[in-house]
Amino acid sequence: MKINNTAPKISQNFNNALIKLGRNVQKDGSFAQKVNKFTEGRGMNSGRGAFLALISSCTLIPRFLQARDADERSEIVRRDVTTILTITFAMKAIKAGLSVLMAKKSGLPLTFTNIPENANGFKKALGYFQQKGTTAFSAEDITANYANIDGKETLTRFLNFVDNNKGNVGKVLTFDRAKTGKGTDGVLTQASKKLLGKDFDFTKPGKEIIAAIQAKDASNSAFDELSNILKDTSTNPISKFGKGIGAKFETAALAVVVAFLGFGLPKLNEKMTKDKYFHNGNLRDTYENPNSGVPYREPLYYTLNNSQKMLFQSFLGSYKNNQNNASKQNVYTA
Repeated sequence: MKINNTAPKISQNFNNALIKLGRNVQKDGSFAQKVNKFTEGRGMNSGRGAFLALISSCTLIPRFLQARDADERSEIVRRDVTTILTITFAMKAIKAGLSVLMAKKSGLPLTFTNIPENANGFKKALGYFQQKGTTAFSAEDITANYANIDGKETLTRFLNFVDNNKGNVGKVLTFDRAKTGKGTDGVLTQASKKLLGKDFDFTKPGKEIIAAIQAKDASNSAFDELSNILKDTSTNPISKFGKGIGAKFETAALAVVVAFLGFGLPKLNEKMTKDKYFHNGNLRDTYENPNSGVPYREPLYYTLNNSQKMLFQSFLGSYKNNQNNASKQNVYTA
């Protein structure tokens, strides 16, 4: 009976605590809201602040404390700090930068930003590295912005979004147009020309093109054709392009980061350490004295404690026995 009486109270207290936590998270300026923003991620990615805190406390600090000498400590700082900063900031900046360049060429906005238009050049450049700065659209963003078009109202809303984000409305409506003298126009371009006229000037400013569309009757069959093309991501040439180019840019950013971290950074670390002790292949005068500060690192075996040594010797013994047994087996087989 006591358990039956206690269980509902525990459940009620737990529910009340969750409700209180939820209210604190929603309360502006509260500690709970600040913690939530610090840890809040985007999609499957953890929050940048939480990621930096975790990787620094679990990787950088322990490795620094376990370093054997000043050279190892300086190498860890150069290598690990550079690696963390590169992973955290560089990939985002590279992908966002490539997306901005592609947006200018294609007329399709591929990034969003919270940086004001009148900000100076430094703040705009810094925004590529900031979590709330210039950021490339994810696949989900592409679908939300460039698909699910089902009529005149959603089409004009979509085109206003393009125009308000420095896109080119005319280029977007003729996204699959044929190259000069080659092939035929795609279905999106054909439907746009059917709606606005074969000889319509798609180089006009976006607001004028949108106004021309708004002047059309919503029952125009061309709206149905445009809806059939744009409502589904599998047939929508705009969303297909956006997702494809986003994946390619992310791969390109990853390749640059991996090449730098895997080859460039180790070589730089090696060169800086060698330059400290050697000049033109010869030991510097400062370190020619055997009692100078050239680091001496004991072999790994001598840094182990007794239990670790016993485990290591046991491993070597079992390994040698397996090797001997394998050799005998080969002899018998032969």
